[in-house]
Amino acid sequence: MNIFKKKSKTIPFNIKNIKSPSILAALNQENNKDDYKVYINKELNHDEKLIEINNLVKKFGHKEKCKVVLNGVNLTVSKGKNLALLGGNGAGKTTLVETIAGLYKPDGGSIKYLYKYDKTFQERLGIQFQDSFYPNAITVKEVIDFMIGLYGSKISHDELIAMLNIFGINEYYKKRVSKLSGGQQQRLNALLAIIHKPTVLFLDELSTGLDITIRTNIKRFIKHYAIENGITLILVSHDTDEIAYLADEIAVLKKGKIVYFDTKENIVQEYENIEKFLIPYL
Repeated sequence: MNIFKKKSKTIPFNIKNIKSPSILAALNQENNKDDYKVYINKELNHDEKLIEINNLVKKFGHKEKCKVVLNGVNLTVSKGKNLALLGGNGAGKTTLVETIAGLYKPDGGSIKYLYKYDKTFQERLGIQFQDSFYPNAITVKEVIDFMIGLYGSKISHDELIAMLNIFGINEYYKKRVSKLSGGQQQRLNALLAIIHKPTVLFLDELSTGLDITIRTNIKRFIKHYAIENGITLILVSHDTDEIAYLADEIAVLKKGKIVYFDTKENIVQEYENIEKFLIPYL
């Protein structure tokens, strides 16, 4: 009997009894997830390198329980070339970002930070993660004031208030952060990540939890503010519209390795759109 079974526990069914072309195509796609193109465009021009990653390895656990999450990652981030890190769940995207940001120590390979900084490479990074934790009683205003003081940000009062409006958090300025909704905290995290005009800005699922108007306003602002202030973006996202709008280059992670790296322009030219390109890698 020809029974289609996924690796995980599922209810068995007889694929011979399925007549729908759409269902059969989806099943075929599911069974061919390891059938993908490996391509690294080595002819891309990287004039001013900001971050250079060579054979990066990151493991979690010990001995027989050890899991290799990053398995020899090679990647270059260049000034003014916004990079999208893409891949399915568990591919290693967030671990790669957190390792670049210094939250994890590499178990192998190297990360070179080639931009200028005073004391530590982290002072020139801006990081917007989906999950951030703040003291229970602290207000939005206090968090923003702290970040401005920490980085010595040169921003006028009027510019700050204008940015609060752009990010849609002006109404919550004196409210406790713990009382904000998930979408409101997401907007605050994005503002805090960019307010000191970092050299490199990490955006982790920027659009998650945001309504279409706020999402559009924030994406547009970040794109133009980054150009104006020489900020290079590294974004992790499942939103293909966000990728198409913000990214210049695309790197795809699969099983802890970069398996595809090229310009967005080349990818769209070959595959018509990013969504179609990504299908084998998710």
